[in-house]
Amino acid sequence: MVVLQQFHDLKAVGERARREKRVIVLVVSQKGCAYCHRLKEEVLLPMIRGGDFADEILLGEVFMDEGEWLVDFQGRKVEGQEFARRYGISVTPTVLFLSPEGKELAEKMVGITVLDMYFYYLSQAIEEAVRKLRGGAS
Repeated sequence: MVVLQQFHDLKAVGERARREKRVIVLVVSQKGCAYCHRLKEEVLLPMIRGGDFADEILLGEVFMDEGEWLVDFQGRKVEGQEFARRYGISVTPTVLFLSPEGKELAEKMVGITVLDMYFYYLSQAIEEAVRKLRGGAS
């Protein structure tokens, strides 16, 4: 069964991304979010199964529900809501395209407008982030 990995330690994820020269694609979700579930089922899980961007990205999810905790890129334990606030996130799902240090490399994707076109826009953002991370022209 294919699942979207939940990231609990972004410092460790960042270290792996640095070693492997990958972009971190981070989905910020909430547990009861129907749009988050649809995004995972209709776009992200098929993308994982198809091996799309497997060598370029580390794809994972964090939750911003009350009581959810994670380790941030600096190694500090923070609540998911605080982490989301740092990136200006108030709507889920929001997808971030991050460097190993947690810097945004492409414009975040907020919510879902047209699911049919979502993979296209996601692909464009991933390609832009990979170019920036690997030193190409933006």
